[in-house]
Amino acid sequence: MIHARIVRQLSAYLDGELDPSVSRAVAAHLAECDACRHELAMLRQVKGLLERLPEVEPPQAVWHGLRARLAAEDRATVTILDTMRAAFRRPAVAAVAAMVVLLLVALPLVKGRIDRLQAADIGVDLYVREHALQSVVDPFVDRAYLGLLIGDANLALAGARRTPGEEP
Repeated sequence: MIHARIVRQLSAYLDGELDPSVSRAVAAHLAECDACRHELAMLRQVKGLLERLPEVEPPQAVWHGLRARLAAEDRATVTILDTMRAAFRRPAVAAVAAMVVLLLVALPLVKGRIDRLQAADIGVDLYVREHALQSVVDPFVDRAYLGLLIGDANLALAGARRTPGEEP
C-alpha cells in the first residue's frame, strides 16, 4: 500500500512539488526500496528526453477550432439561475411566483390566528361544562377523579360517603 502511494508521488517528488514532510518520507522510502529507485531513474530519463524535444506551436486552425468549440459549450451551458432570470423578465410569471410565495408564508399565520380567535370566542365555560357532562356519563374518563376514587378509602363510587363500620 505504501509502495503504491510512493510510486504515484514520484513524478511530483522529481519536480519538487511535494510538501517538505512528504518529500522526506519519499526520500526515506527511496533509500530502502530498489524498485522505487529504479522507477525514479526511469522518470528522470523520460523527463530528460521530453525536455530535449523542440516546442511546437499548433497551427492557427487548431486555435480557431478550439475557440469555436469552447464558445459553443458556453452557449449550451444554461444554469438554473439563468432560467430563473429569464422567467422573471416576464412580469406575469414574476407576479404569480410572488403570490405563491405570499400564500405559502401568510396562510399558516392567518390560520393560526383564526383558530385562536375561535377558541377565545367560545370561552372557558363551555369547556368546563363539557368536561362535567362527560365525567357524569363516564367517571373513569377523568384519570384524576379515578385516582381519587381508588386512593381514598372514605369515598365510595360516585362520591357517596360510607358510614363508619360499613364494609367496603
